[in-house]
Amino acid sequence: MKRFSHPLVITALCSITLGGCASKDTLPKSAKNQFITEFYASVNAVQPVKFDSDMEQNVAAGAVIGAANSIGKDRDPFAAAIVSGGLFGLLTAIWEGNRTGYEYSLHAVDGDDVLVIVEERNAEVGDCVQVRVAGDVFIRPAAPDQCVPLEE
Repeated sequence: MKRFSHPLVITALCSITLGGCASKDTLPKSAKNQFITEFYASVNAVQPVKFDSDMEQNVAAGAVIGAANSIGKDRDPFAAAIVSGGLFGLLTAIWEGNRTGYEYSLHAVDGDDVLVIVEERNAEVGDCVQVRVAGDVFIRPAAPDQCVPLEE
């Protein structure tokens, strides 16, 4: 009987398994020793935004590396540039993932108007949300009674 000994496959399976255990509600390390602000606000508008990408630079770098690596070998530099650039582009797309974010226009209960950009769409126009600023910004749905304006 042949023993299974593919450390790369085992490592990948362990990484996927452990990655599934990570909580989305955990704070990033940058939130340590931070001043945290929380407030409630009503959502006035939600606009999708696109985050920038490093795709063009990485495809160009991959093409240069592929072409340079083929010099002095029995390979076509043009074909090597295309293949290497395509591989770098594919890896960049996988690494960057979804580049869509959302800009929320919020009206806080204290009367302030605030713009917040986050990666996930957690609320719709008219919803009441809790906004937490701790290094990063988090928006969570909240009970409508939390968004009653403060009396002066």
